Amino acid sequence: MPNPLVEIRHLLLLSALEEVGSLNAAARKLHLSPSALSQQLRELEDRLGGPLFHRQWRRLVLTSAGRRLTDAARSVLGELSRAEAEARELLRGASGTLRVATVCLQSYRWLPELLRDFSRDWPGLEVNIVTEASESPVEWLLARKLDVALVAGLIRPGPRIRMAPLFRDELVAVVGREHPWALARRKVVEVRALGEEHVWTDPGALRTTAPLGRALAQAGNVSPCKVTLIPMTGGLPLEMARAHLGITVLPRWAVTPQLGDGALHTVRVGPKGLWLEWAVATRAGESEPPLQAFVEALRTHHPGPRRGARARG
Repeated sequence: MPNPLVEIRHLLLLSALEEVGSLNAAARKLHLSPSALSQQLRELEDRLGGPLFHRQWRRLVLTSAGRRLTDAARSVLGELSRAEAEARELLRGASGTLRVATVCLQSYRWLPELLRDFSRDWPGLEVNIVTEASESPVEWLLARKLDVALVAGLIRPGPRIRMAPLFRDELVAVVGREHPWALARRKVVEVRALGEEHVWTDPGALRTTAPLGRALAQAGNVSPCKVTLIPMTGGLPLEMARAHLGITVLPRWAVTPQLGDGALHTVRVGPKGLWLEWAVATRAGESEPPLQAFVEALRTHHPGPRRGARARG
């Protein structure tokens, strides 16, 4: 069993110092005197054998060693807070906790209905959405900090990860009613056509591991004439298209409910379209009833075509 030199009080100290930048402010935050906090910092630096901060006027600036330890402090304190919250739920009578993440923030638009129905069948089970895990869900699963991940694209199963297919998700270009594609009632455009457009999207969509980024690269490294990076949650991307300030690319299921008033028009990108293969990732060998029930709920509630139905396109 490891016996680290760093204690929880030191982690709280490092986190507070990074946040506020001075001993006096950190002391107020932690309800300690500045002298007591200074003594803790000296004690920690003595234990580790060197400085963790440079003193610059009235501020403390992290050294490289201090940065490494402070990054670890944030991670450890975050995980400890989650564990404490789950422990409190168990002590109040909950039957367990299920930690869930998705790599696509658009999924949070249909998860609430799933969670509502699931909670009726499993009233004692606490379901936590772990948004921090969206960038690397497989790593979080393997670290046992996550139980279920909705994944897409090039993620592949391994000996320790089990994948259950969900649905194919088509991404379509969305334009306003005055856009030339809408006026011409275009149903399909070539990928190269995006080179003449102002595209509102997020950085992840332009990576070569994502359908849009991969299609642009395969079309000869096409780049939109302008890209504005924005969060794809909420209605902002659609409002930009509606106002004829550019176009966006979104899942067809997310856009379809917004097409009723004719202000928006969807267009397939490329003759075969842009597609994501969605799946549920869990740790191999784990088959607890609540986990299996949640995976089955995902199969029932996802917005794509159900198993046995033909996908559009």
